[in-house]
Amino acid sequence: MMQIELNKAGSNSLEKRYFKNKTFSHVTGNQIRLLPFKTNPSGDTFTEDFKSFQGIIGELFRILNNKSQVELNQTNSSFKIELKETIVKKAISKVETQNIEELKNMLSKIFFDEENGLIKFNIKTLSYMNFINSNNAIKEVSKFIFDVFLNDNFDPNSLDEDTNHENILHQLILQCLPELSVLTSKSKGLTYHNLFPEIKDRFVEDFAFLAKNNSFLLKHVEDFFKYYYFHYLNQLILRFNDFGISKAKIKPIYYTMDWETISETRLLSHTVGWKQLNKCSESVFAHVNTIELLNYIYVDGKPVEDYQNIINICNSLSPDEKEKFQDCLNELIIFYTENITVFDTGKNWTDCERLLELDLFYNNLSDNILQNIYSLWFKIKYQFENSSRSKPYSDYSKWYSQFGKVNYTKFRGRLGNTTVLSQELLLFLTRICIGSEDKIRLKTLWDKFKDRGIVFDETTKLEITKLFEKINLIEKKSDSGDAQYVKSTI
Repeated sequence: MMQIELNKAGSNSLEKRYFKNKTFSHVTGNQIRLLPFKTNPSGDTFTEDFKSFQGIIGELFRILNNKSQVELNQTNSSFKIELKETIVKKAISKVETQNIEELKNMLSKIFFDEENGLIKFNIKTLSYMNFINSNNAIKEVSKFIFDVFLNDNFDPNSLDEDTNHENILHQLILQCLPELSVLTSKSKGLTYHNLFPEIKDRFVEDFAFLAKNNSFLLKHVEDFFKYYYFHYLNQLILRFNDFGISKAKIKPIYYTMDWETISETRLLSHTVGWKQLNKCSESVFAHVNTIELLNYIYVDGKPVEDYQNIINICNSLSPDEKEKFQDCLNELIIFYTENITVFDTGKNWTDCERLLELDLFYNNLSDNILQNIYSLWFKIKYQFENSSRSKPYSDYSKWYSQFGKVNYTKFRGRLGNTTVLSQELLLFLTRICIGSEDKIRLKTLWDKFKDRGIVFDETTKLEITKLFEKINLIEKKSDSGDAQYVKSTI
């Protein structure tokens, strides 16, 4: 018989972790780490960083190379200006010239953009990309991407770029980059838990192709990591919302092109789009807290992980074992509800039970264990939405909603925001889908997009085909649509 127990008392237990100075406090990331979001600061604090993604890439490549961020003698200047001045000053000291100002101007124009950011011309420069917002909370996104996609099987030496082939000016700037110190302290706590190994497998395959061409990598490194980050978050949020009821699989998101005009009828035919994703994301903090609490239940000495894994475990239990698991769930719910007592005026657990009963009837959840898991989530969600914790609750979800909104949506008047791809992003993802092939069937391309979490309706497919024809990417073997090929642009 399997050993099933709730770790309620003792070291690293519910009572030990959830009480600080005898006050109940929500804590996550001790039993299972799922998301890099915070309740403070709010996600909309990092709008510019979400859009640029350069700081996240810089931190990621520093993690990959076991380096920490370069320390500059910043006064009133920004990091970009300080870095620029440091590099240019050192470069001038290495060159014998009477035209110092002309050299400074030349280096500034060639190697720095209008906002004083260092131009990416070599893989080594990626570690010098920096955040726009200086709050350290944003660094967790880089740690999350590393843990989920790169932690196990990535060799940083595979990205080393031979500087001997660079021109003289490039070599000069590379020699003048400030030294990055070795990272001496490892981050505390658990690594982020990957619930989608199939997404990681696809990522590894696509990244291997991207990294074959350094100029291609440098141009699109933000696009690549940004999309896979969004893709993973989409699937995680949808999986949370499913409570493990359905078979675990990738659920593609409907996208249109940002230049299209769409109708309400078309939008209604899209199974999953921004409206559904954004709605599901509102309760993401309740899910994270629910799964954290559930992981104080141990089966044969191991935490139960996410909803899907719990359902799989329970399907293998005997009737007596299921009863024991049910007892642990009941005890967990009692522990939570007994320690949450403060609500907004007129809200209380009695009101919550009334609403929960209606919700359970509507959702037709017949399995007792699934009912209890849903009940725990519903009660956590209720107290967040109906107490002083409502603001941190919504601030947490904005880490997802704001990121998706600024990168992958377009506002369409009364239709609201919809998920879109730009022409540039479409062409980049098309190259990734084609991979090392010279060309693939157009029909195959749609399947490869679907494998990466993207689907288009027939109208959007027609728009994309017209674009491909316009830029000479379509090759026709006959008039049949099945005989159309899309050529690689690399």
